[in-house]
Amino acid sequence: MVATRLILIALVAVTTMSAAPVLVSATSANEVTIGFVRLGIAVLVFSPLVFWQQRLWRLSPRQWLRLVLIGMVFAVHWLSYFISIKLAGPSVAALTITTYGVQYLFLAWLFNGERVSPVECLAVACCFAGCVVVSPVLSLQDTTSRGIAVGLFSALLYAALPLLHQRASSIRTLDRTWGQFFFALLFFLPLWPRSDWALETSDYSQLLVLGLLCTVVSHGLWVKSSTELPAIYSSVIYYLYLPLAMLGSVLFLGEALTPQKLLGAALVVGSSLFLSLYRFRRRERSAA
Repeated sequence: MVATRLILIALVAVTTMSAAPVLVSATSANEVTIGFVRLGIAVLVFSPLVFWQQRLWRLSPRQWLRLVLIGMVFAVHWLSYFISIKLAGPSVAALTITTYGVQYLFLAWLFNGERVSPVECLAVACCFAGCVVVSPVLSLQDTTSRGIAVGLFSALLYAALPLLHQRASSIRTLDRTWGQFFFALLFFLPLWPRSDWALETSDYSQLLVLGLLCTVVSHGLWVKSSTELPAIYSSVIYYLYLPLAMLGSVLFLGEALTPQKLLGAALVVGSSLFLSLYRFRRRERSAA
């Protein structure tokens, strides 16, 4: 019963999360404005919860530095992801961010010394082939190609976040969540002159949904489900993000699903799923 409830929570989290690229693309607000709104709302919601428990003041200087680093990486991840959506569209940007799973494998090999087999290398190659398929031309002169490049960089930063959170595991999850949003907001402050608040009422409505539904609700539910569910469950469920984002872009933005996009999505999701299941079975065999 508990597992079923957690799976449902994870599904709701990913569904609400997948609305983000559609809303980012739909609003005329630029990426800096979107970042300010989402981060500002998140900090306003999480700050009372954190300050009420009065545990932040017990953190050591080293733990504070870890929170600052997490916030900075998260800020650049979000900023680059929003830029990718504006350049390449929600479907292609969501496709690039889904590569974070295979990029995490590379980072885990580089920093944690985890073994990478030839089969896993093949899955990584298939995943990146999906990004090549959806690119009209392999040139940074093309807007979509630039969006893919920025999206892959964003996915790399997203893949780095779990490693940073693992190194800050001595800090409670709620405090780490607050630190991630708070220090990311501080990073955005020098970008204030680039923000644009001359928006339509519909834009502000979309920004409010982005801040409350796609940030506070989805993130809160995902933290709970991904913490309590076995890792293989959360990994598989997360890969629904891409097809849900593509479906949303078709229904609400009228985006066309070309054969190239479908093939690219199949390569990215298929290889990422295979990689998650392969590593899960290998860990089980090693434990046995």
